[in-house]
Amino acid sequence: MADKISSFKRKGRNGHRYRKQINGRRYEIFLSGNKEQREHDYKLWVEQLEQQNRSRKIDGSKTWSFFVSAFLRSMRSEKDAKTGRPIWRNRTVAEYGYALAHFERVAHPHYVKDLTFEHVALFRRTRVEEAQSKGDDNYGVNKDIGCLLRALDWGMVEGYIPYIDLTPVRNTPKKTSAPIVRVLTPWELSMLFKYSSPQMRVATRMGLEGNLRPEEMYNFLIEKIDPKTGIGWVTHNDEDKKRGIRFWTVKRDKERPVYFTPGTIKDILSLGAKTYLITNEDGKPLNDNTFSKHWNKNLKRVNDMILRREPDGHKILCTYKSLRKTHTTYMLQAGAAKEDVSKYVSHAEVKTTERHYIDKEMLRKADAKARLEHLARMKKFVSMLPKMVQK
Repeated sequence: MADKISSFKRKGRNGHRYRKQINGRRYEIFLSGNKEQREHDYKLWVEQLEQQNRSRKIDGSKTWSFFVSAFLRSMRSEKDAKTGRPIWRNRTVAEYGYALAHFERVAHPHYVKDLTFEHVALFRRTRVEEAQSKGDDNYGVNKDIGCLLRALDWGMVEGYIPYIDLTPVRNTPKKTSAPIVRVLTPWELSMLFKYSSPQMRVATRMGLEGNLRPEEMYNFLIEKIDPKTGIGWVTHNDEDKKRGIRFWTVKRDKERPVYFTPGTIKDILSLGAKTYLITNEDGKPLNDNTFSKHWNKNLKRVNDMILRREPDGHKILCTYKSLRKTHTTYMLQAGAAKEDVSKYVSHAEVKTTERHYIDKEMLRKADAKARLEHLARMKKFVSMLPKMVQK
């Protein structure tokens, strides 16, 4: 039986509107010109739609991996009608890929035709529990859910996935509370410098001064540092495209300069590294998993030394990214402008720096101290005011 055609004409700014329904999906287009031209263009348009839909017919055996590849490929191919440039940036496409990978880890989908609302609900519950266990807010939860919903909507329109009512998830996003920013105290920093291994001590100094992300640290290229000026570039490796800001797609367009003090430059050169500063026992560069293991192993060593040698010490709880947030808070406390600090840490918006990288309580205490110091200077002027005559 032939597909039912549902089309009509309506005058509008761009001409007449035509509609066509194929396999339960409705399409529409605006056509201009005289009647013969519109009928010719409409016929070509319908032929094109039918050809596209023939290639979209699903045999029920499409896997989740196939669906993810098709969805990300469609995002990369979307172009702006005026400029012809891609609509989605590479880092945005990568973030969608990460969200779908998180969903696969939790729901373990195989055939997309078997997906149900329960898979989405399970994913949301699991991500919320993970965030709560880490003390995080729901920013990552909402981001992953938003990416997943858009992908599923695309899959239902294209015919990969049977219709799923996602209204309960779509209309009730989790509230995002103000995140707790973990900032290391000067004593904690001194302990990390004192008891860390030579490699990790240098990595700690670089993370604090250069506000490096973990990925930037284990991909940092020694040849990108100028020992005379202390300026180093977070950038890609021309000789090896898989290292540097590489295939680590999300941040690869964030090439930027950072500054290291002469003492840190001296420590870096003392390690004698040729290309990558942090390597394993075989001299190979680290990745996301192995760097985290090295950092946690070194942190355990530091805490053991504190327990044995520091009578009034306490256990340090932090990640490598805590150095980046510590850097941001101390820079603001020293008097740097928020806009300058946000640009130095390579944030696109100042509000990201304010919300996720500043310990507001520490800044409030510093502001209160500065106000008291200012008050001490003003006391003598207050005493010179005219005295009130009491009757």
